[in-house]
Amino acid sequence: MRPVRKTLRMLENPSEEKDKETQLRQTKAHLLTIGQQIEKCCEGKSEEWITEWTENLWAFVSQFTVTGSKQLKKLLQQGYTTEQLKYIQTSLQKSERDDNGVSASQFY
Repeated sequence: MRPVRKTLRMLENPSEEKDKETQLRQTKAHLLTIGQQIEKCCEGKSEEWITEWTENLWAFVSQFTVTGSKQLKKLLQQGYTTEQLKYIQTSLQKSERDDNGVSASQFY
């Protein structure tokens, strides 16, 4: 989970200046990045190992939010298509670049 530690920090400390919709969009984009890392960690492992470690890693991620691990997974899998997720990531990167003057891809 080290490659996504900055994303975990952003998930833990969301910007209070933004409206609820923007915060939700950013949270979902952060969860997508974290979910991709969890999938990458589980590549090539046995099904039993994947089940156990996926649950453990989402429990770890839930320590950075007030939301439980099952709710985080559900939020991530709420019917987003791949195109919608790419759009969210792109718009998040653009908004962070505009806010900070720095590209969000530097954090990932």
